Amino acid sequence: MDVLRGFLKRYLKCFKMRYETLIESISEIVNNELIYKEGLVLVYKLNAKKHRDLSEHVFLKINDDTNEVFEHTDEFEIEIGGIIIKFVVDEK
Repeated sequence: MDVLRGFLKRYLKCFKMRYETLIESISEIVNNELIYKEGLVLVYKLNAKKHRDLSEHVFLKINDDTNEVFEHTDEFEIEIGGIIIKFVVDEK
């Protein structure tokens, strides 16, 4: 979890989104008993270059000691505190 947080802190700056803001937002959701969390998914739309860069970085962080080859997809997701965060290519 700490490795993922460190990487998010560096890369979310590229998206004009502060790491602390993301964690704070997710913490608010996780700690708010009025929000039904089962099946909750947050979606961030990124331009194609930022999405590819972030996707590749996540892949390499997760698979750094394997021989798997990175294959870009238009969507990937991570989980923080039981909340799914999905990153998709903005088609604009």
